[in-house]
Amino acid sequence: MLDKGLKKIALSLLGALLFYLAFSKLSLWFLLPFSLFLLASVRDLRFWLITGFLSFFLSLFWIRIAMIDYGGVFPPVAYLLIVLLSLFLSLYQFGLTYLLWKLVRFNLALLPFLWTAVELIRSNVPYGGFPWLLTGEILVDFPLLKGYLAVGGVYLGSLVLWTLSMTPFLVREKKGATVLAIVLLLPLLFEVREVERPRDLRVAVVQPNVEESIKLNEEEFYRYLPTYWKLMDEVLSKEPDIVFLPESAFPFTGGELHSEGKKLLEYSYRTTIVTGIIDVRYSGRWEPYNSVFVIRDGKVVDFYDKVRLLPFGEYVPFPFGFVKEVFGAIAGIDYVSGNDPRCLKAEGLRIGTPICFEVSYFGLVNRLARCSDLIAVLTNDGWFRDSDGTFQHLRHARVRAVETGRFVLWVNNTGPSAVISPSGEILKEIPYGEAGYIVFDF
Repeated sequence: MLDKGLKKIALSLLGALLFYLAFSKLSLWFLLPFSLFLLASVRDLRFWLITGFLSFFLSLFWIRIAMIDYGGVFPPVAYLLIVLLSLFLSLYQFGLTYLLWKLVRFNLALLPFLWTAVELIRSNVPYGGFPWLLTGEILVDFPLLKGYLAVGGVYLGSLVLWTLSMTPFLVREKKGATVLAIVLLLPLLFEVREVERPRDLRVAVVQPNVEESIKLNEEEFYRYLPTYWKLMDEVLSKEPDIVFLPESAFPFTGGELHSEGKKLLEYSYRTTIVTGIIDVRYSGRWEPYNSVFVIRDGKVVDFYDKVRLLPFGEYVPFPFGFVKEVFGAIAGIDYVSGNDPRCLKAEGLRIGTPICFEVSYFGLVNRLARCSDLIAVLTNDGWFRDSDGTFQHLRHARVRAVETGRFVLWVNNTGPSAVISPSGEILKEIPYGEAGYIVFDF
């Protein structure tokens, strides 16, 4: 028989595997409650930390693709950085939750609240937070329970999922069984709220499928443009009112639209174009912005600058400036963030356009939802290929759709791209790795 130490290690390995599979592209979401049940069953800090480290390491291992294949980071260094990130997150989410739980003498009723409180803090601190792999996300696939996302968002979802995971403990007590029954039945009183959908509007979502190695080589990216224009010609033959293109969709910048981007301006006389583009502006020095432009009749009529920049991807936070000298992939000028989330106007429609990682922020997307009729997330997941990370990112968009009651357009460079209903269902989709487009009539 296994001694207690080996048994705990085996259980921690099982718990981490269940956690990973729930968040993986296999979408075995129903396994997460079993992982959380194992955590609630063991009062041992080492068990929690091992489970946490392996859970994050497995679930975030896809980061290596961006670092090694496109960032030029030496593989052993890349793996070490993922280990350090996973260790930090496990100490933060799992370790801190456990210590707080110990402080309240392992009160099971408080455990869901402690975990969720740490998730909320982790989503905002440090450097804007890391709102990834939140347990409440799983409810978007949970029958009946996704209504909680509409009522209270992803953090209420985490509370509910933890409560559900503790079913074996709760059913032992009369009060606990009552709480469980309320949790399971309460969503029946709510419907996923849905705002009035845009009327008589045809939109097109374009997925150009430009491989990231091409995007990183300006000369090759320009050589790809004829293929891009051919796809645009096909899309415009469907007579859409608005065409959506992904994040940083072109090799030219906003300032080069009237030279290198003349063809795009020509298309804008036939339809309204909403596209991601890098804009470089001078304010004492040249500063790059990750932006969304609304282009109509040969000119830019509205724009949005990304507010929540990605640490170490779009800027290097203090005091880590020295790493620019070590890793050439992040050398150069940091991106500048926008001042405030704001909605764009196009064809009489108010559109919220969170860019890439911004869709992961519950509060930011909710602010955009309040001023919009439609949400369009412009992203480029070519950095991660067809990995767990690409799938995890898409799930965030589905969660935001349920939370806000808005239709969400998922506009991805390499895919998948999708039209998502306010109930979080994918109505139309372009698979990963295919060039194509979606035409959707509201």
